[in-house]
Amino acid sequence: MVALLGLLVINANKAIAQSDHLTDEEIELIRFNQEIDNRIKVYVKAIERRLLVINGADTLTENDLKNLKKDEKKWGALPKGSREKLLTNIDKILDEAIDKIDDVATRDTKSNLFLNAVHILADAARNFVPKLKAISEDSANVRETALISSAIDYCNDIIEASSKVKKPSKKTKRKKKNP
Repeated sequence: MVALLGLLVINANKAIAQSDHLTDEEIELIRFNQEIDNRIKVYVKAIERRLLVINGADTLTENDLKNLKKDEKKWGALPKGSREKLLTNIDKILDEAIDKIDDVATRDTKSNLFLNAVHILADAARNFVPKLKAISEDSANVRETALISSAIDYCNDIIEASSKVKKPSKKTKRKKKNP
């Protein structure tokens, strides 16, 4: 009985630790979006939100600020934390997104949802790399530099893997709204 209770506590702590890199609203959006391609869009947006916080909202246009305010209803407030914490989040989110795609790949690599998900993440990764490199140039913190390097490695792995997966035809893409 004690062993079972210990196992339950460990699993509960593990579940909490796994979601500390996402906001409550992002977790709910992931739960709501069960299809892998829509789920990947949530991960991408979560990373974009952290990059926005790191880079600051000063560069945003009035229209961007208006959209950000509108997104707040669905996505919640922008994530908070130190630059190191936000970079840790980005690294963990990329890792989680890759794991989710890998899970689907073990079941059905020919699925259009799988193909879409891989290319959605790869397209985003291509955009993340220059942003992460720019952040790296501003950082003297060894831990931040390591996190950025890890995230860039994930992005490069994603981009490389996407070259081995056929791009879905335009007919197979869904016309669903983005999360």
